[in-house]
Amino acid sequence: MKGLILAGGFATRLRPLSCSKPKLLFPIVGVPLIDVMLDWMKPAGVTEVILAVNHLADRMRKEIGEKRRGLDVLYSIEPEPLGTGGPLRLAKNLLGSDEPFLVINGDIVSNLDLRKIVKAHEDNDHIEATIALVEVPDPSHYGLVRMDKDRRIKQFDEKTKNVDGSGVVNAGVYILSPEVLEKIPSSGMVSIERQVFPKLAKDNLMQGWEHRGGYWYDVGKIPDYVRVNRELLEQSDATNRAGKEGPTYVGRGSVIEQSAQIGAYSILSDKVTVKSGSRIRDSIVFEETLVEEKCQIEGAIVGERVRLGTGVRLGPGSLVAGEISIPAGRTFGENSVVLNA
Repeated sequence: MKGLILAGGFATRLRPLSCSKPKLLFPIVGVPLIDVMLDWMKPAGVTEVILAVNHLADRMRKEIGEKRRGLDVLYSIEPEPLGTGGPLRLAKNLLGSDEPFLVINGDIVSNLDLRKIVKAHEDNDHIEATIALVEVPDPSHYGLVRMDKDRRIKQFDEKTKNVDGSGVVNAGVYILSPEVLEKIPSSGMVSIERQVFPKLAKDNLMQGWEHRGGYWYDVGKIPDYVRVNRELLEQSDATNRAGKEGPTYVGRGSVIEQSAQIGAYSILSDKVTVKSGSRIRDSIVFEETLVEEKCQIEGAIVGERVRLGTGVRLGPGSLVAGEISIPAGRTFGENSVVLNA
């Protein structure tokens, strides 16, 4: 089976971190999101993954490569953002016309059993699309999905603030038959959720499959990105230590000098160096970052290949863009956004 990951957007809600780093390379408890997704897709029988990309496409091709986690990786480069349906149209020749394929939004982290949704699709010859559904406490940010007693999808309710209580929403995971590709408009930006799925529902060609009893995260916003790292850190077998305050993670090749302190809920990716007298707590530090002596980082996110000079202080909620150098002694208060120094 082939799979397609929709990752063509600019990830504006993850700026400034996404200015230099593609969303698919953001670390999830130290592991690049692309690796988390490929490991998730592989047990479902996916052998080839197509990345529908636009923003920082060259960097993704260079860093991800054409073979990863045992899967072949192909690239479908969007000349401009094409929405969620346009990339399928662009990748039509790569997807082929022989069998159903898997489509996943490029900001989903979940333990949803992809094997079961594939089987549900294969077991029903009368549908062309099966979409995963998940119950969320506040569906107003997503829009509700309405089904009949046979799980056929009948209606998509747009995002609305007038929602009372929890509800079932589109999880951003689909199994589509090749016939769906013929129903995508032939040009321009296309929203598969607004322009294609409602037509399939009207023709009784869609069914829902509910994910229950596991986790599902949309990591497209900074607060959600922090939340998924924090919650999965608590569950991770890779957690390095768990003190009284909570767990921490330190990636491969990282160097923590003896008098440096790595406090609860700190996540350091690979090849991070923290020098003596520095203290990091409740923060996420991307790969290859250097933290010089006597720095204090509290509740912040620091991008990749950053150099924090001696005595730098980062307050809670601070975001530091990747690939910059901050001079010694600088102090940034709560919720600072550091683009250069």
